Amino acid sequence: MRTKNMLLGCAAALMTLTASAQSRYFSRKLTEKTAEKDLTFLVSFDRKGVNADFAKGEKISSTMPDTGLLLRGLIGFDGQSAFKPEPGEALKFPPKGNVDPHKGTLILWTAGLDYNPGDELTDGKKRGNICLAWLYFQNGSRYLDYRLYEFAENIYFDWWSSEPPSGSGRVRAPRKGIKKGQWHQIAVTWNDRKIAIYLNGKFITESSLPAKAAKTADLKAENNPESFIGIKAPFYDDKHKWSTGIDDFAIYGRVLSPLEIRNRYLRLLKEKGEEKIEAYSITLNGVNIGHEKKIDKLEAEFDFSSLSPSQEKLLKAGKLVMDYELKGPDGKSQMGRFTFGKAMETRIFKGVDKPGKYTLVTRIGKDTVTKSIVRPDMPWVGCTYGDEDEVPALWKDFGLKGRTVTLWNRSYKFGDGPLPEQVLCYGKSLFEKVPKLLIDGREPVWKAGPVKRENRWITFTGTGKLGKMTVRYSTRVEYDGMILLDWVISGRPEISDMKLQWTMSPANRQFLMTPWVYEGKSEVFTHPYPEAGSRVKMIWQVSEMKGGFAYTMEHDANWVYDPAKPVFYVNKKTGAAKVEMINKKVVLPDDTPYRAIFIATPARPLPEKQRVLKFGDSRGGGGFSMINTGGDAGFTTIFTHNPDPEEFPLRNKNRVPNTGSVYGGIGLTAHEPAAVYLWKYWETPGSYSYNMGILKKIAPGKYQRMRYPSIATCTSTSVNDIFLWSQHNLYTHPLGDRIWQVYYDLCGDRLCRSKLHGCCFKDKFGREINRYAVLTTRDLIRRTVAHAHKYGKTVMLHGQREYLPMIQGMADYWFPGEQYNVLLRRNPYGYTDEVSDDIYRSEFNKNVLGVGVMHLPALGQADVKYYKEPKYTESMLCMLLSHDVETIESYALAVPVERVWDIMDKYKVQSPETVCRLYHEQREILSSKPEVRVTYYRCPDGRYLLILANKNYRPSRTEIDVSRISGGSFTAREEYKDKPVEVKDGKFTIFVPARSFRMVGFPPASYYPRRFGMDTAWPVWIGSSKCDSEFYHSKTEGCAKPGALVMKTGNTGGGCYLNHFPIRPGRTYTISFMFKQSVPGSKVSLGVQARYGNKFTGANIFRKSMVSDGTWQKFTLVCPIPATGKWGQSNDIMLTMGASGKNCTTLFDDFVIEEK
Repeated sequence: MRTKNMLLGCAAALMTLTASAQSRYFSRKLTEKTAEKDLTFLVSFDRKGVNADFAKGEKISSTMPDTGLLLRGLIGFDGQSAFKPEPGEALKFPPKGNVDPHKGTLILWTAGLDYNPGDELTDGKKRGNICLAWLYFQNGSRYLDYRLYEFAENIYFDWWSSEPPSGSGRVRAPRKGIKKGQWHQIAVTWNDRKIAIYLNGKFITESSLPAKAAKTADLKAENNPESFIGIKAPFYDDKHKWSTGIDDFAIYGRVLSPLEIRNRYLRLLKEKGEEKIEAYSITLNGVNIGHEKKIDKLEAEFDFSSLSPSQEKLLKAGKLVMDYELKGPDGKSQMGRFTFGKAMETRIFKGVDKPGKYTLVTRIGKDTVTKSIVRPDMPWVGCTYGDEDEVPALWKDFGLKGRTVTLWNRSYKFGDGPLPEQVLCYGKSLFEKVPKLLIDGREPVWKAGPVKRENRWITFTGTGKLGKMTVRYSTRVEYDGMILLDWVISGRPEISDMKLQWTMSPANRQFLMTPWVYEGKSEVFTHPYPEAGSRVKMIWQVSEMKGGFAYTMEHDANWVYDPAKPVFYVNKKTGAAKVEMINKKVVLPDDTPYRAIFIATPARPLPEKQRVLKFGDSRGGGGFSMINTGGDAGFTTIFTHNPDPEEFPLRNKNRVPNTGSVYGGIGLTAHEPAAVYLWKYWETPGSYSYNMGILKKIAPGKYQRMRYPSIATCTSTSVNDIFLWSQHNLYTHPLGDRIWQVYYDLCGDRLCRSKLHGCCFKDKFGREINRYAVLTTRDLIRRTVAHAHKYGKTVMLHGQREYLPMIQGMADYWFPGEQYNVLLRRNPYGYTDEVSDDIYRSEFNKNVLGVGVMHLPALGQADVKYYKEPKYTESMLCMLLSHDVETIESYALAVPVERVWDIMDKYKVQSPETVCRLYHEQREILSSKPEVRVTYYRCPDGRYLLILANKNYRPSRTEIDVSRISGGSFTAREEYKDKPVEVKDGKFTIFVPARSFRMVGFPPASYYPRRFGMDTAWPVWIGSSKCDSEFYHSKTEGCAKPGALVMKTGNTGGGCYLNHFPIRPGRTYTISFMFKQSVPGSKVSLGVQARYGNKFTGANIFRKSMVSDGTWQKFTLVCPIPATGKWGQSNDIMLTMGASGKNCTTLFDDFVIEEK
């Protein structure tokens, strides 16, 4: 007895020393804790042990059954015992009966005992992952995996599944301000659609799970060695280095509502402040159920899960009465009474159409609950920008002659039926057998109906007869060539088979795109109807330079098929394709509708600028560049392209016109008020969310980087209007000429499961159908392109490998390549070693896709050290150059990319006169070693530029025979390494490194002289905030002819114009320009600084100043570049051209730089 008392005394002392008891929370008896409704599992640690106090299943730990806490004194949040694991421990319990894998709530208390959980770092270092809870369920090879853990200052709750495709769920709760030793409550909920996280009773966020979550609906909680409930059971390399306390670990058998979680926390809190326990809760949401012309409804969600017993009795009887008053910002009110009969109900208020605060005051008996929401100003609702009833100039060939639709580069000839009898592309037929709709192997007997011609589309109608059934069809052909086929089957027929079927001509079936190019070994491709996350969303048979034909679907409403069996079939060898919409015997309900979508490709001419765009050139020079990726270019939000009234002019006034590509995305963030207001109705359930940054102004001249979660808004709603309204504001802004392009990230064909705006609906058989956003996303792109082109802008889209010509085929540029960051992390030579030629020839090929392609490197995303190795970027360039694919500079080493650009620039590869002949099609220039491929450009001025690409892992010395295009002996130049190449009798020998390339040009071209008539603006450097100079381009002033750069200096002056040029050490460069100043005696100056790429090498600067006499004067600076020293290590010069003089206007014109 004495020993026992001594031990208890030691434990009490240890508890006092380890952590002070929290006085903020009430202490409850264990009997109260275990009596909670819907509780399935509880470990309170109150009895100084680790086994469960309550369990619907097994109570005893499977890993630590005999562990006591008497000598591990830790006081929990309520003054009773808590748990801190020792290194190597993993407290686990069998899950069967204790937790439901498909629905539930986990609530626990935690405290960081030797660190501040609210700080990102401890002692300047990251803490890594700190596990809290782990729920793992395995049935055979299948599993569900829930993990709750700390990382930095955040708590994360992850959902993982073994089912394909890839995809997970994650929510995050920041804990800024939580201190060492401070107990706080974490709650998480889950079902098969969503997960959510709470901190100290407050709802933080929720996230929809991928649609594949439905695949594990049959998975059970079983007691096997692989399945468990884990409390501080380590994962992600957590070894309990950091001391973390856990208390009152509880699991409930259902998803507790936000109100229940909040009230549970508040009942434990001694000092509630303004917080109070509520009998019920209200959530207010803006309502938008489609592409509406006005948004004027407000939804109130009521949660009655915490009513008193008497109120709950009234609710069950359907007699719970509530009085309400909705007060608007204009002082007007809506008053009335609701009656409820369910625990969760909603009510809709109309006439909520004014911006401002709306407050709903409600009363049930003596209980009053008030909730407010701010309806933002939404002037964009119902805007029609890009939706004018006209055909954009690019598609001016759209027309109708008889029953033939004429299109750019194509024509569709219709007969009596719903699909074309002939499709011509490049003047040749696409088909051996044209598409047909077959029912039980037969085609209905068609009779053509009226044809309706609108400006933007043509509609063919008609009927078909087959036995007792009638088929009514409507075929709509839009100006880019998309065919939208709708048909309705009447007569309630019994059928066993319905399919769409066609066979492509041999010339038009080189590739099968799904949208990923099919690279399977079987010549017959088959695939079941795609689930969410599936890579297969279309059938597109297509050939380089010859066109193709694509099919996709919006949904599978009224299809009758076995989900596990194929419905798509393509024979690569014969070109035969079919889509089986019905392959089981069925009696169709009357008036059963179906839909199919087709397009012949390409759908548009390629953009004017295709090569040597120098996008993202880090050397400056005023080229194309992407702006606002970090929310720092003066836009109101990160995604919408809407210029901020103050910040946009500040950040773009000195941008060179027609150079900015404005980052955006098909989605919004929580920084956009409309997205917050309409979140519930706009969300695409199951889509991913990303933390997007924006530079937010917090005071004059002061900014803070803020992050907001993205919202995957569905394009079936009015959200499209906000993008077009924002873009119109951008184009019509006084500085809108700075913009060349708008860009959409996240541009794919999403599957939406939202019932709220109609994407999830029931078909004639009562099946729940989910809709792909192909038509509504296409509508956004169509409007965006039409409006951009009206203002002379372009459109670029990004969506990894998800290119569908019905959606992205109208845009100017596609931006693939980012998808390889994981591959490159494993193998930095992945571009040559693993990405196949077929991918370059299809997914990266502008002559397949029908739009311009700009490749997005992924080397730097894979590993920043790859920036430092030229060989990895050269490996990438080896493949891109040999396939004539344009790249941007980002995430690749700059110098090799810039060197290639400069070479191609001086040979005028970007000229529309240039002809490219790819290695796999040309036979004019031969390589003695087949591993060295030869792609070449026939350039203006009779020049040739050869790309000699060796993708092999071994170097190669090869003989190149150019005698068929240029015989005799002459000197060519290997441009990449800048060395002469002697050609004898039309042949030369050259060494090409492994996984690399060489560029041979003849007759050799010179980059110089370069002449600028100052027809466009130059980049500007401002420097000091005290600079009061003004820079702009004048179209009316100039020396020999109109066009000049203008610099107006005020009292302080400062700043200059910038430009850069490539150099070769050992050469002499002469720079001259004309200038004129309004104040004689003022000065102009020029500085020439040495760089390697975009980095200054520190060589001596060439400088010169010249005093003005008030007339046009010539300025000349000669720069003999040393071949050695720091200048010898340089390959580029940065020019700084400026002026000084108070209140002086300086004109610059007729700039020339020459090389000797």
